[in-house]
Amino acid sequence: MTVTKTAPSPTTATFPAFKLPKLDLDALFALQRANLAAAREAQDVLLEAAQAIAKVQHGWVEQTAAAVRAALTGEAPKTPEAVLAEVKGAAERTLAVVRQGVELGTAAQRRVGELFAHRATANVEQIKALAA
Repeated sequence: MTVTKTAPSPTTATFPAFKLPKLDLDALFALQRANLAAAREAQDVLLEAAQAIAKVQHGWVEQTAAAVRAALTGEAPKTPEAVLAEVKGAAERTLAVVRQGVELGTAAQRRVGELFAHRATANVEQIKALAA
Protein backbone atom coordinates (compact mmCIF):
# COMPACT_ATOMS: atom_id res chain seq x y z
CA MET A 1 0.00 0.00 0.00
CA THR A 2 1.40 3.28 -1.02
CA VAL A 3 0.64 6.41 0.80
CA THR A 4 0.53 9.52 -1.29
CA LYS A 5 0.88 12.86 0.30
CA THR A 6 -1.06 15.65 -1.22
CA ALA A 7 -0.04 19.27 -0.97
CA PRO A 8 -2.47 21.51 0.80
CA SER A 9 -4.69 23.29 -1.65
CA PRO A 10 -4.30 27.07 -1.94
CA THR A 11 -7.87 27.57 -0.87
CA THR A 12 -7.15 26.30 2.59
CA ALA A 13 -4.52 28.95 3.31
CA THR A 14 -5.54 31.32 6.06
CA PHE A 15 -5.02 35.02 5.91
CA PRO A 16 -5.06 37.44 8.78
CA ALA A 17 -8.46 38.93 9.33
CA PHE A 18 -8.88 42.33 7.67
CA LYS A 19 -10.86 44.66 9.85
CA LEU A 20 -12.42 47.77 8.44
CA PRO A 21 -12.20 50.81 10.65
CA LYS A 22 -15.39 51.60 12.45
CA LEU A 23 -17.00 54.87 11.43
CA ASP A 24 -19.42 56.76 13.55
CA LEU A 25 -21.85 57.73 10.81
CA ASP A 26 -23.91 59.89 13.15
CA ALA A 27 -20.83 61.97 13.99
CA LEU A 28 -19.90 62.16 10.30
CA PHE A 29 -23.38 63.38 9.37
CA ALA A 30 -23.35 65.86 12.26
CA LEU A 31 -20.06 67.21 10.93
CA GLN A 32 -21.58 67.65 7.48
CA ARG A 33 -24.68 69.34 8.93
CA ALA A 34 -22.45 71.78 10.81
CA ASN A 35 -20.54 72.51 7.58
CA LEU A 36 -23.80 73.17 5.73
CA ALA A 37 -25.02 75.43 8.53
CA ALA A 38 -21.78 77.43 8.34
CA ALA A 39 -22.12 77.72 4.56
CA ARG A 40 -25.70 78.90 4.98
CA GLU A 41 -24.65 81.49 7.56
CA ALA A 42 -21.88 82.72 5.24
CA GLN A 43 -24.42 83.04 2.43
CA ASP A 44 -26.74 85.02 4.71
CA VAL A 45 -23.91 87.37 5.75
CA LEU A 46 -22.97 88.05 2.13
CA LEU A 47 -26.60 88.53 1.09
CA GLU A 48 -27.22 91.01 3.92
CA ALA A 49 -24.08 92.92 2.94
CA ALA A 50 -25.19 93.05 -0.69
CA GLN A 51 -28.62 94.32 0.36
CA ALA A 52 -27.10 97.01 2.60
CA ILE A 53 -24.76 98.13 -0.19
CA ALA A 54 -27.65 98.24 -2.67
CA LYS A 55 -29.72 100.30 -0.22
CA VAL A 56 -26.88 102.81 0.24
CA GLN A 57 -26.34 103.07 -3.51
CA HIS A 58 -30.07 103.44 -4.15
CA GLY A 59 -30.21 106.34 -1.70
CA TRP A 60 -27.25 107.95 -3.47
CA VAL A 61 -28.94 107.58 -6.87
CA GLU A 62 -32.16 109.16 -5.57
CA GLN A 63 -30.24 112.02 -3.98
CA THR A 64 -28.20 112.62 -7.14
CA ALA A 65 -31.29 112.49 -9.34
CA ALA A 66 -33.03 115.04 -7.11
CA ALA A 67 -29.99 117.33 -7.28
CA VAL A 68 -29.87 117.06 -11.08
CA ARG A 69 -33.60 117.80 -11.36
CA ALA A 70 -33.19 120.82 -9.11
CA ALA A 71 -30.24 122.05 -11.16
CA LEU A 72 -32.10 121.63 -14.43
CA THR A 73 -35.28 123.32 -13.27
CA GLY A 74 -33.49 126.30 -11.75
CA GLU A 75 -34.40 129.47 -13.60
CA ALA A 76 -31.69 131.82 -12.43
CA PRO A 77 -28.14 131.18 -13.61
CA LYS A 78 -25.82 130.16 -10.81
CA THR A 79 -22.49 131.65 -10.03
CA PRO A 80 -19.40 129.54 -10.77
CA GLU A 81 -18.69 129.28 -7.05
CA ALA A 82 -22.15 127.81 -6.42
CA VAL A 83 -21.73 125.29 -9.24
CA LEU A 84 -18.27 124.35 -7.93
CA ALA A 85 -19.70 123.89 -4.42
CA GLU A 86 -22.45 121.60 -5.77
CA VAL A 87 -19.96 119.50 -7.73
CA LYS A 88 -17.68 119.28 -4.72
CA GLY A 89 -20.59 118.19 -2.52
CA ALA A 90 -21.65 115.57 -5.06
CA ALA A 91 -18.10 114.20 -5.25
CA GLU A 92 -17.90 114.00 -1.46
CA ARG A 93 -21.24 112.18 -1.27
CA THR A 94 -20.09 109.76 -3.96
CA LEU A 95 -16.86 109.00 -2.10
CA ALA A 96 -18.80 108.50 1.12
CA VAL A 97 -21.09 105.99 -0.59
CA VAL A 98 -18.14 104.13 -2.11
CA ARG A 99 -16.33 104.09 1.23
CA GLN A 100 -19.41 102.78 3.01
CA GLY A 101 -19.87 100.06 0.38
CA VAL A 102 -16.25 98.97 0.72
CA GLU A 103 -16.54 98.89 4.51
CA LEU A 104 -19.71 96.80 4.36
CA GLY A 105 -18.17 94.40 1.86
CA THR A 106 -14.94 94.07 3.82
CA ALA A 107 -16.80 93.43 7.08
CA ALA A 108 -18.89 90.72 5.40
CA GLN A 109 -15.82 89.06 3.91
CA ARG A 110 -14.05 89.16 7.27
CA ARG A 111 -17.04 87.50 8.96
CA VAL A 112 -17.22 84.80 6.27
CA GLY A 113 -13.49 84.17 6.65
CA GLU A 114 -13.92 83.80 10.40
CA LEU A 115 -16.80 81.36 9.88
CA PHE A 116 -14.81 79.19 7.50
CA ALA A 117 -11.69 79.27 9.67
CA HIS A 118 -13.77 78.22 12.68
CA ARG A 119 -15.37 75.38 10.71
CA ALA A 120 -12.02 74.22 9.34
CA THR A 121 -10.59 74.04 12.87
CA ALA A 122 -13.66 72.21 14.13
CA ASN A 123 -13.50 69.79 11.17
CA VAL A 124 -9.88 68.91 11.88
CA GLU A 125 -10.64 68.32 15.55
CA GLN A 126 -13.69 66.20 14.80
CA ILE A 127 -11.87 64.15 12.14
CA LYS A 128 -9.07 63.50 14.64
CA ALA A 129 -11.66 62.34 17.16
CA LEU A 130 -13.30 60.08 14.58
CA ALA A 131 -9.98 58.59 13.51
CA ALA A 132 -8.93 57.81 17.08
